[in-house]
Amino acid sequence: MEDVIYVVGHRRPDTDSIASAIAYAHLQNTLGDNRLRPARAGEPNAETKYLLDRFSLPVPELLASATGRRLILVDHNELAQALPDIEHATILEVWEHHRIGDLRIPHPIVFHCEPVGATATLIAEQYFLNDLVPPPAIAAVLLAAILSDTLVFASPTCSMKDRRVARRLEAIAGVEAAALGRDLMAARGNVAGRSVTDLVEADFKEFDFAGHRVGIAQIEIPDAGAIVARRLEFLEELRRVRNAKGLLQVILLVTDIGRQGSHVWFAGDRREIAEQALGRPLVDEGTYLEGCMSRKKQVVPAFEQAFASATGEAKR
Repeated sequence: MEDVIYVVGHRRPDTDSIASAIAYAHLQNTLGDNRLRPARAGEPNAETKYLLDRFSLPVPELLASATGRRLILVDHNELAQALPDIEHATILEVWEHHRIGDLRIPHPIVFHCEPVGATATLIAEQYFLNDLVPPPAIAAVLLAAILSDTLVFASPTCSMKDRRVARRLEAIAGVEAAALGRDLMAARGNVAGRSVTDLVEADFKEFDFAGHRVGIAQIEIPDAGAIVARRLEFLEELRRVRNAKGLLQVILLVTDIGRQGSHVWFAGDRREIAEQALGRPLVDEGTYLEGCMSRKKQVVPAFEQAFASATGEAKR
């Protein structure tokens, strides 16, 4: 057998990252390529662990380094979010639904990126295009990944393709999407006893904006009240993370799913750029954005544009 090919998502993996890795490896195995194995770049979060246990799927193998590995990347394509030493790996494919990042791949590869709500939508579609039906357990976690990433279809990232694919997966899995979505949101809402470090790091991503490293974390929760009550703790944690990682800024989105908006908290320098991106001043290091639900679609592009504008002005 040739060298193993690992299908792996981003660091601090979420449900979409893990489900996509499991499903894409299974799909290719079914199509006859037995080299593929699912992997992960970190510990699954509580929601993902709950789903793997509920549908009796094993946790993918943990990879500590990309060195010497043959990889297929799912749900990411940025250096800061990839396995350590990613520059020493051979990347064969990318399946993605975020912006095009900064990976430099020296040879042509399959690079599939679409503006959908979840990478799981694209992986599920590949089963259907190949006239295959995923096993019920895999259909269930793919459905869960779509529900998770689209906040049960409430996120502005949700597309008609997400909805169509979810309906097909729902029938295959024998699971009602609405009920599964409620279970996922309940799992997210259980923050009692979790440290601010755990909550910030659970969905923390680094970005390069015009040469400036910025961290943006997001906590999505049915009712943000329990998080807002700990605001000062979280602000202190943001300052600690920023110093520890050497970042220019760290931003935390506390997305209140029920209210359909996000509390935004800030730590760092160049505050004026953050205020430009957010479209309003930061009062006591924070603000509230009505209708803001998506880091990918509503926050990252605004920060990218604000940094590009500030950098361009500085060069004049």
